[in-house]
Amino acid sequence: MAQSIVVVDPQIPQEEQRILKSAPEALYGPMETVPEPRLGGRTGRDAFFALWQAPVWTFLPGLMGTFHGSRVRAAGLAAQAVLIGALAWQPRSVFTALVLAVLPAAFLVLLALCGEDAAGRLARLRHGHYVQYGDLAQKYRSLLYRAAKAVETVLESEVNAHGLLDDVRNTVTLPAQRWEIAQTLMELDRLTDEHEGTRADDPRVAELLAPQKEILRLATASVTERIAALEEYAAQTRAADEALEQWRTIQRLAANGDAYQELLARTVRDELALVEIGGLTEQARIVEEALRASVAKARRTGLSLVPELKAG
Repeated sequence: MAQSIVVVDPQIPQEEQRILKSAPEALYGPMETVPEPRLGGRTGRDAFFALWQAPVWTFLPGLMGTFHGSRVRAAGLAAQAVLIGALAWQPRSVFTALVLAVLPAAFLVLLALCGEDAAGRLARLRHGHYVQYGDLAQKYRSLLYRAAKAVETVLESEVNAHGLLDDVRNTVTLPAQRWEIAQTLMELDRLTDEHEGTRADDPRVAELLAPQKEILRLATASVTERIAALEEYAAQTRAADEALEQWRTIQRLAANGDAYQELLARTVRDELALVEIGGLTEQARIVEEALRASVAKARRTGLSLVPELKAG
């Protein structure tokens, strides 16, 4: 189980979710203090980087452009050609202008491009709206993994992609379920740490800790039951996917029935074989009924999760 996997609040825009999930190293733990960046997150290292890069960009733009995209490369080569021509025409005055004007401007541009990137900014601004598996204790991490895996199974299923489970609004309901579970597990993890770190030498303290321990146990059992419901839904969805694949196979074979009949008629003229080929149509009907029953069962399982979402 990878500790870098991230669960993000589904209310956050999709593009921001993508950035946060792609940069787990930039994220903060739930109890970490998020620093407020000074100077836009720029450091002395950024200033040093801009300081030594500026002369190279000023005098060798063609060379630097080759390390970037086609547009930057073309612009760098054009600037290099203009620079060589200007230096050949007025070397002293052009060199002075480069040192006095272009070099400081290049330094400022490079420094402006440094600092806090998109992932760092979102990690700071969206703190509290994401959970990393590595932030949780092992037992809660395992529960979150189970929930995320079940949601992923449903959302990536064939029957969901073909709209056979649209009644439960999977794209809205399931990410919300996953996020609520992540929040619950994060709070359980925090309170468990606090509870286990409290010394119970004093009988009065022990008396207070006993009901808290029971609440933690009940809450863990409740969220585990909710995760089990998601896993049941995922299992029904997998069964529906299998039924769909069987139905496709039988339909494909049934579509070739005429060709098989003609081949058999030309060779063996075996009436029993013709009956067997014709039976594919009946088999397709049986598998289609099984598919419909499997999808209906998956729908019922998914719909039973919706009240839990409203209650959560």
